Amino acid sequence: MAAGGVCWKAPPKATGGIVGAVDDNRDKIEFWREEVLRRAEQALQGRLVGLWRTAEGQLVPVAVGANRALPPTAAGEITRALKGWRVDLDPNGRWLAARLDMGRWCIAPVRGDVPAPPPQGVERRKKERMMLELAGLCLGLIEERFGAGEAAAAPPAKP
Repeated sequence: MAAGGVCWKAPPKATGGIVGAVDDNRDKIEFWREEVLRRAEQALQGRLVGLWRTAEGQLVPVAVGANRALPPTAAGEITRALKGWRVDLDPNGRWLAARLDMGRWCIAPVRGDVPAPPPQGVERRKKERMMLELAGLCLGLIEERFGAGEAAAAPPAKP
């Protein structure tokens, strides 16, 4: 049972057909992206959370929680943060990013496998990062279920 007494249905395998008697968009990957982003924003106390991908060497938004507007400096701030951490902009890379405060972002990759444990077993990631790691894992597994081709070809979100 999820918060608020609403039960989550697992995302169905993508078949192109309607699942169940009522079409409530649960058979579309966009529904699940929005749901994961919405819940991540709730867990991060209303902070802006977005899904980003690399396109032609630049970061572009794929989806933003609650259809909120991105600050005009968001792509540059996230790119600078990733480069500062020596993270290459993989052409197929996707990230979840939450704005902590002006110009400061918490970023985690979207992936379908569990990250390696911390060195020497000592967890140093903050709770915001752990939340985004889990949300990124959820999104990665959902995208796998719908097929990687559809996930990678998602249109960019409107800034």
